[in-house]
Amino acid sequence: MDMLVIFERMLMLLAMMGLGFLSYKMKWLEDNSYKKLSETVVNVFNPALIINGALTATAYGSTDMGLIKENLKFVLIYFGVNILFSIPVSGILGKEAREKDIFSLMTIFSNVGFMGIPVISSIYGQGAVIYITFYILVYNLLLYTLGIYIAQRGLPPEQRKSGISGVFNIGTVCSVLALVLFFAGYKPGEAVLTFFDYVGNATIPLSMMVIGVSVARIPFKEVFSGLKMYIFAGISLLLMPVCASFLFRGLKGDDMIFGVFIIMFGLPVGSVVTMVIKNYGGDESLCSRATILTTLLSIFTIPLIVSFI
Repeated sequence: MDMLVIFERMLMLLAMMGLGFLSYKMKWLEDNSYKKLSETVVNVFNPALIINGALTATAYGSTDMGLIKENLKFVLIYFGVNILFSIPVSGILGKEAREKDIFSLMTIFSNVGFMGIPVISSIYGQGAVIYITFYILVYNLLLYTLGIYIAQRGLPPEQRKSGISGVFNIGTVCSVLALVLFFAGYKPGEAVLTFFDYVGNATIPLSMMVIGVSVARIPFKEVFSGLKMYIFAGISLLLMPVCASFLFRGLKGDDMIFGVFIIMFGLPVGSVVTMVIKNYGGDESLCSRATILTTLLSIFTIPLIVSFI
């Protein structure tokens, strides 16, 4: 795809983030309303977009099982590479054991849903969202098993908790439902398709506004300070996706499936990682800063990544 077109679409997302930033600064959105808006996006609009991806795919006949198998192959490679790569990244950037664990989590768990869906939808259209559901499913399974293990492995045994119940959240349930609808070949009526299309489309501006508010809530000086943050951002946003584009080019079949795979490597840190770290007594400020910095920088790095696909 034309790099300039991708850059224009990423600037559009940045403008939506700007609306959230402005809304918070003007006090149109405050902390409580920001929290409620975030919960609504997570529990209503994002799930609707996931289901809409399946409905759009079946409605227009894009149910190629060959593409599904290719996508699943790349999903497994993606998480396998992230887990392996998290070892040297955490070793280089982390000083103490708890800090190493945080860098491991931030490397493994990028923002495949909250940021991935708007980005992929903007670049490849809503029909590509069905392929992201596979990433979301594996993401949730790993987050509440391996992720929880990493987050609390430095804690005394009596303070550790079971995180498996977190797998059964609205994102996982709707991802499973979307896959069931997809594999069943369910073709919705016009009213159903229009409903999920309208509601799902609201995810993109609303999720970007939520990110914009999160930026407004932290002083810029804190977000943009620290050489270590920029090194991590360079590794996660550019080095990993560019290397992956060359290393796995021989496995490339469909351009869109491969494009989704590479872009996933270049997504910012997942905001859910901050909540996991906070819940298990880690330094949430480090993760919050990394999430905001990588999100802002990704607006400019993703068009560069696309040029390597």
